[in-house]
Amino acid sequence: MMEANKQHLQDITETLAGITESCEAGIQRRSYSSKFREAVLYIKKEMEKIGLTVREDTVGNLFGMLPGSEVDLPEIMSGSHLDTVRCAGAFDGAAGVVCALEAARMIKESDQPMRHPYTVFGTVGEEGTRFGQVLLGSRFMTGSITNSDLDTVKDLESGESLRSVLSAYGLNGDIQSASLFNRKIKAFVELHGEQGPVLDQSGKEIGIVQSIAGIAWIKVTVIGQAGHSGTVPMGYRKDAGIAAYEMIIDMNTYVMEKYIHSATMTVGQLTLNPGSSNCIPGKAVFTVDFRSGNKEILQDLVETIYQEASVKEKDGYQISVCVLNRRDPVNMNQNIQSAIRESCEELGYSYQYLNSGAGHDSMIFAPFWPTAMIFLPNKDGISHNPKEYISWDEMKKGTEVLYHTLRHLDRLDDEPQN
Repeated sequence: MMEANKQHLQDITETLAGITESCEAGIQRRSYSSKFREAVLYIKKEMEKIGLTVREDTVGNLFGMLPGSEVDLPEIMSGSHLDTVRCAGAFDGAAGVVCALEAARMIKESDQPMRHPYTVFGTVGEEGTRFGQVLLGSRFMTGSITNSDLDTVKDLESGESLRSVLSAYGLNGDIQSASLFNRKIKAFVELHGEQGPVLDQSGKEIGIVQSIAGIAWIKVTVIGQAGHSGTVPMGYRKDAGIAAYEMIIDMNTYVMEKYIHSATMTVGQLTLNPGSSNCIPGKAVFTVDFRSGNKEILQDLVETIYQEASVKEKDGYQISVCVLNRRDPVNMNQNIQSAIRESCEELGYSYQYLNSGAGHDSMIFAPFWPTAMIFLPNKDGISHNPKEYISWDEMKKGTEVLYHTLRHLDRLDDEPQN
C-alpha cells in the first residue's frame, strides 16, 4: 500500500513557512508580494520534480497536472491557497497544497496511473489580507470577478487597484482566461485544517465536511435616553447599553439552548454613546455574526433577533435591525463525502462529520462542480495564529485519505459537466 512520506510533508511545509515577509510573529505572504512569488516558484519546482505539467493562470493561480491514462476525461483537482493572513501559522492553506502535492507523488510512484488527469492547485487571494476581499483566486476561476472589479478592488494600504497590482506582478489579468469553464472538471477535494477545536477535542483523526456555514452579519442600533449617572434613579432610566446587553444575553442563551452544536453567535463590536463613564448611554450599536450549516436555523436566528427588538421596543426603546450581509450555507457533494468516509474506513482512521464555520475556496467551487473538504485537527483548535499546528502524523493520515479518495473518484462513472 502506498504511504505518504512524512519527511516530504515536513520539508515542504517548513520551507514554505520560511518564505515570509517581515512581521511581528509567524508567517506573512500577501498575495502578489515578492514573497508570494517566491512561494509560487518554489511550489512550481516541487511540481516539476514529480513530473507535473505546470501552468500559472493570468491572475496568479498555480496548477500542476499529472496526465491520466485515458483521453479526454475531466480533471480531478485538489489544493488550497498559498497566501496567508498577517502573523499566520504554517498550515492554513499550505497544508492543502502540500498534501495534494504529496498525493501526486504517490500516484506517480505507484506505477498505477489514474484514468483521469489529476491537478494540484494553489490559489491566490483566499485571505482578505491585502484587498479586504476574500476568495479572489477561486472567484476568478469561477468567473465571478468582473473586469470592472479589477479597477474598484483596491490594496488596503497603497490604494492601488487590483489591475495595477496584477500588472506590476507581471500578469495581464485576463479574467476570461482565468475561468475554468473552458475545462472539464470531475471534482474538487480541498484538504484543510479545521481551524477549530472539535476534532482536537474529540480525538478524531479526519473531519468530513458536510457544509460550509452560512452567515448573517447584523447591526443593531438601540436608542434610549442619555442622562446623568448620579441623578437619574434606576427605575426611571432608558439605558441603551443595558437594553443592548439584555438582547445579547437573550440571543446567546437562545443559541446555547437550542443550537449549541449547530450554530454560533458572536458579538464582535459594541459601542456606547456618549461613551462617558458618568453618563447613561443614550445609544448602543452592536454587531452580531450568526453562522450555521443549516439554512433554516440561520433564518430562525435572524427572525429571532427581530423579535427581540420588538420586545425591547415595548419598553420604550427605539431599535433598528439591519442585515449587513447574508449568505446561505453551501453543501458539500455527498458522493465525495462517501469516498472520503470509505477511504477512512479502508485505512482504519477515525472520522466524524462536521460543518465548517469558516469560508474556503470550496464554497466558491461547489455551486459549479462536485466539491468536498477533508479537515485535519488543529492542535487546541488554534488557527490564524503563529501557534497553529497540525502534526506530521496527521498530515500523513490526511494525505493518505486524500490519495484513496482520489482513487475512489477515479473509478466512479463521470457525471455530466456543468
